[in-house]
Amino acid sequence: MITRVHRIATALVAVATALLLSGEAGAQDAVVERLPMGQTIDMSMPLFKSRVISVAEPSGRVAVGNPDVADIIVISPTQMYVLAKDVGTTNLLFWSRDNRLLGSINLEVAHDLEGLKQKLYQLLPSEPIEVYSAQRSIILKGRASNVSAMNAAVRLAEGYLAQVQTAKKAQQFEQESASRREDKAVGNVINLIEVGGSQQVMLKVKVAEIERTELKRLNANFLAVYSGSDGTIGGVNGGGVMDAAGAFLPTPFRIISQGFFGTFVDDNFRFNMALDAAKENGLAKILAEPTLTTLTGQEAEFLSGGEFPIPVPQGTVAGGVTIEFKPYGVGLKFLPVVLSDGRINLKINVSVSELTRDAGVTLQDENVSSRFVIPSLRQRSASATVELGDGQSMGLAGLLDDKLRESVSKFPGLGSVPILGALFRSSEYQKGQTELVILVTPYLAKPVAPGSVTLPTDKFVDPSDVDFYLMGRLEGSAEPSSGHQVK
Repeated sequence: MITRVHRIATALVAVATALLLSGEAGAQDAVVERLPMGQTIDMSMPLFKSRVISVAEPSGRVAVGNPDVADIIVISPTQMYVLAKDVGTTNLLFWSRDNRLLGSINLEVAHDLEGLKQKLYQLLPSEPIEVYSAQRSIILKGRASNVSAMNAAVRLAEGYLAQVQTAKKAQQFEQESASRREDKAVGNVINLIEVGGSQQVMLKVKVAEIERTELKRLNANFLAVYSGSDGTIGGVNGGGVMDAAGAFLPTPFRIISQGFFGTFVDDNFRFNMALDAAKENGLAKILAEPTLTTLTGQEAEFLSGGEFPIPVPQGTVAGGVTIEFKPYGVGLKFLPVVLSDGRINLKINVSVSELTRDAGVTLQDENVSSRFVIPSLRQRSASATVELGDGQSMGLAGLLDDKLRESVSKFPGLGSVPILGALFRSSEYQKGQTELVILVTPYLAKPVAPGSVTLPTDKFVDPSDVDFYLMGRLEGSAEPSSGHQVK
């Protein structure tokens, strides 16, 4: 019932439109297609457009090869209203009232290419882009000045391509499950547009890191023992154990790096002291300058570092262990898109990682007396999306890491005594500060002649026997001798 009402409403609207068009002479000349007597003509129509077909004699019967592509309504004996419903091809046949074939039309319904061309000309007047239709797809061909213009043209074409999806939905609503026509794909936008200008991007990255460490340590260990005829008494700061006979044995004193030690012994008294005192300052510098080149819209990746092994148990099999490798170092990923006027849209991801044993994991094999020490990674990373010109730089700064650790272990009571209390306590102060700066500079890369590139090995000269053995040189003289020509 719904389908029938929908068809009647469509027919009434079509008839009213056709009568209105036939009443206006100028409009009639624009939309009326005349069919010569007894001939077959080819006709093309945009999707969702309509035409009025005029025949030479009054027709008694009309037929449509594929009703899903086009619909025809008789509005007068000599005029028919044709509506393009879906992309495709079909034919229209017209017979007279005495069953003579008046003529036929080979109809092709395509996308609204003229409307798409007008939009492209209005929005992108300087871009020579051509538009074609192939079955249910739209083809774009030409040359764009930049990627942004090409993407805009593709998005406009996708909007016109969406009309095919609208036609499919209308057919499903109108015909429901009565249609036996198999669903067809909506089609695609086939992009054959070439992008002019330089489309290769070279990225230079400088990763600079300064790490400063400071360590202060003061550990005081002593042993005092008085032994008389009535017994033994003493004190210790540094630990001790009891032997099998119940006698106290102090732990041997140890000085890690710098310190003082002393011993005093007489008949009944023994005193040992070890003072471990140290102050250390450390400085480390990391500088990496990776350079990558890639096409616009293609991601490039770089890693300067290494990989460390990680043992991974395999199920419940005894001794079943495989080795996996985890990368570390200076890693770089970037995705450039060349815009107009030499501008570059850049998505960048930089990470700096290094091995550390501060949070390492130790695996002990119960069956075999072996241990696996797996180090941890200390990682700093940054990601950003920016737009730069050719040769302009962007800095990722402010990646600071400041750590401070203090610890005090003291003898109760005595360790709090001023001055002399230093002999009864151990203290450690450790501070670390790291600053990381990343500088990114993109360039529009162009090919160069092979002769204009200088390699690090171009000026290297193999040392002769005299240079190597007698003079201790790893390189030869600037002027190579005979037999050592640099090509």
